[in-house]
Amino acid sequence: MSTLGIPSNIEAGIDQELVIGVTDTLTVRAAQIRSEAILWQPLLRSAVIKDHDFNVITAYDTMTREQQMERINVDGLNIVKTLINLSVSICTEKTLQHVLVLVDDVLSNAENIKYFEQIEEGNAGVSNGDSSSGHSSWEPFLDLLNRPDQFIVHQSCLILAKVISTGRFRLDAKNLELYINWQAGQLSASNTYLHTVLASQQLMLRVPEYRQPFYESTCLDKMLNILSSRISFQLQYQIIFCLWLLSFRTTYCFNLLNFIKPTAEILREALKEKVIRIIMQFYRNLLTNHASPRKPAELMIQGKVQVAVGQLIEKNWKDEDIKEDVEQVKNVLDEMLQDMSTFDSYLAEVKSGKLEWSPLHTNPAFWRENAQKLNQNDHEVLRMIRILLKDEQDTTTLAVCAHDVGEYVRHYPVGKYNIEKLGLKERVVALLENDDPKVKSAALLALQKLMLNNWEFMAKTNV
Repeated sequence: MSTLGIPSNIEAGIDQELVIGVTDTLTVRAAQIRSEAILWQPLLRSAVIKDHDFNVITAYDTMTREQQMERINVDGLNIVKTLINLSVSICTEKTLQHVLVLVDDVLSNAENIKYFEQIEEGNAGVSNGDSSSGHSSWEPFLDLLNRPDQFIVHQSCLILAKVISTGRFRLDAKNLELYINWQAGQLSASNTYLHTVLASQQLMLRVPEYRQPFYESTCLDKMLNILSSRISFQLQYQIIFCLWLLSFRTTYCFNLLNFIKPTAEILREALKEKVIRIIMQFYRNLLTNHASPRKPAELMIQGKVQVAVGQLIEKNWKDEDIKEDVEQVKNVLDEMLQDMSTFDSYLAEVKSGKLEWSPLHTNPAFWRENAQKLNQNDHEVLRMIRILLKDEQDTTTLAVCAHDVGEYVRHYPVGKYNIEKLGLKERVVALLENDDPKVKSAALLALQKLMLNNWEFMAKTNV
């Protein structure tokens, strides 16, 4: 385990995942900006930039990216100081965009964070009023989050995350709160720079002291809304990656349970190995680190995760770690299913909202033993079935729900009053108009069982 609370073998791969991840609006726009020439001479004549910075930037900006990287190795501190000075002094959007791209290029090599650290060390202990102190290595980028241009804003966001996360320097509590609250405001599926915001959070959440303020913010609520909508697999991966980073700590696992349902839905449809892998690692952490492992296990069973992992375990994976994670999650859920009573399993399936033809529904012995249990907790199960009969579109679920209503009254005749009182009878009647013949048949059979119990009751009354 690394000092960041992340297994060291996985931590080493984080930066590469970020490089792969941010092939989005920011990357495309940065490539365009990088190729555009900037006229520096007018800025010198108008005293926007100083002679020293002019000399440094004009020499540096004419180099190829490869030459720039070589030059950084020779004069990195001087170049970084100039780029930060320009980030503060320049107001024109086009030029400022260009400068920010150059800053991010410097940080594309993680070793170059040392120049930003040296600036902070040089400023330490020097009052803000002393002009010799120069500019902070991070504050200009925090200030730029208020600019109207969205490229400037989000490029600054990513630069700031790198500066405060990849080296020794840590942002103070007040400014960290400002930064995280700003990020929360950008967490929307409609934000074309959402990849960049999430990439910055992937970086930040590597740092243990940043996790608690993040957890206490509205970021998780925003992520839950986004993850429950139709988004790209890359955005799914980035959000779940952040959840996985939080799931190493027991106290954070409580609210992370809210993400089991949407991630289970994603898992059933996922095609990308990286998405499957991060979901399995997230689940494995929840099952290991939650104070009560039974809670995440029950939610996973409700979400049919055990069915999905049963299919995944048969696949051949390029990444051997996926197979290990899948096997671990499957073993835990299998053990939990064995410990759960038969009715617990039935309840979990109803709560999942997706019913299938299984022995739980078709075995008469199950209904003889458990029909009356549908009355528990103010008819909780019957109320859930009523909702499914109204809102569900899946024909198998509708047919099974109708079947279960029939079996309930067949094995608990007095229950016909509950069926009518709760409005389930009219929902079953409505299924007679369904286009699917299996749904119609199940509904008709359920109504026949209901009428049969009425006749039997009348016969007994007349005796």
